[in-house]
Amino acid sequence: MLLDTSAIIEVLRHPKTSNEFRLIQKHVGAEELYVLIVQLAELSDWCIANNAPVRERVEEVKKLANIIPLDEDICLEGSRLKNERRRKGFESFGLLDGLLLAAARSIGERVLTLDGDFAEEEDCILVPFAPVRGLKEMRGFVKGVSSKGIRDEDESQRR
Repeated sequence: MLLDTSAIIEVLRHPKTSNEFRLIQKHVGAEELYVLIVQLAELSDWCIANNAPVRERVEEVKKLANIIPLDEDICLEGSRLKNERRRKGFESFGLLDGLLLAAARSIGERVLTLDGDFAEEEDCILVPFAPVRGLKEMRGFVKGVSSKGIRDEDESQRR
């Protein structure tokens, strides 16, 4: 299962005991996890904007998931998917979204996401969070993370 960056960020934002974390964990189960290499840049960008430790968060993700390299086939299919989704009315479906979907399909996996732009795709699992925020709206909003970019539960364990 390929984790969309929206799902990764929710995992990082919430304690393991939270309903949000459990909901994502329920969908993941025991499946092998994947991320596309460019998602590390997206995660890094989110960490910088939210004062979270970049290397620490990237290393957490690398321990949890296999990294899919970006290749020409994924690039070409990703741009085709982006345009197809936009023609279907998903106007904010971006190129990175297309690349993620293409990467997942290239290895026969599904995408787990909170992004409504993936709705109606049979190989995408849309986690029903309310309200679902896009990555851009999540910038600057880090519930459960201290000013040091540490999850509240992690910080309390260090005391």
